[in-house]
Amino acid sequence: MQSLFSAIISFSLLVVCEAQGKVAPLLPSEFYANMLQNKFNQNGFGVNHTCSGTYYSSLSQMMVRADCTAAGYISNNASIPSPTQSSIFLSLMDFENNLNTVVTWNNLGSTPSCWKGPCGWLPPLAPTFLRDNNAIYGGIENTKFDGDCEKWQFLAKGNTFFTFYFNKFQQLTRFDFVTYDPNQKEVGVNNQFFNVVTGNSSLLPPAIFSGSGNCPNGSLKDVAKREISLASLFPTTEHQG
Repeated sequence: MQSLFSAIISFSLLVVCEAQGKVAPLLPSEFYANMLQNKFNQNGFGVNHTCSGTYYSSLSQMMVRADCTAAGYISNNASIPSPTQSSIFLSLMDFENNLNTVVTWNNLGSTPSCWKGPCGWLPPLAPTFLRDNNAIYGGIENTKFDGDCEKWQFLAKGNTFFTFYFNKFQQLTRFDFVTYDPNQKEVGVNNQFFNVVTGNSSLLPPAIFSGSGNCPNGSLKDVAKREISLASLFPTTEHQG
């Protein structure tokens, strides 16, 4: 027991020494990337899924778009056996107007469903986001896809813990969070990015984000959509030119 305690203390001191003089890296204000997301919840609520697709984020336009093919459980109670459901969806988040439009297809031959509601996801983040939230250095973790990565972590408003990962080139490769939501209870999300492309405000043309609030003709109203409330944790970021 004493040797284990000593090892823990030694590791903690090592992290503290490594952290001295370190400043949290800057985040890209405009980027797009391939994404692999794993969202999990002990109570179901339709968020137990793995999703792969493309992620677009623009601070200058205050828009985020995620196109995904997902496979996950359709039960609202993870204790009850449930079949796996695959779906294709597009989520278009307009943070200027606090409007998220989500269109979902069960397959290419199905009638899509459409949900419109407030944005519950993270807004496009300012480059100094981690510094503004007093993120602390969490050491080096050897990750599956990116090798050794720096971790930067912070707790937001007492119930949501974030970890951001940066590779040896100080590029964002992943961010995770665990939160407590009144409806969904404990929720965890891992977001892994590949082939990240960054740039200035001209990187992502407005056409990528067109159609906010518009459901496809003939689509069904999706009344079962539930959102976690990350957007409320942070004030809307000012536009950056």
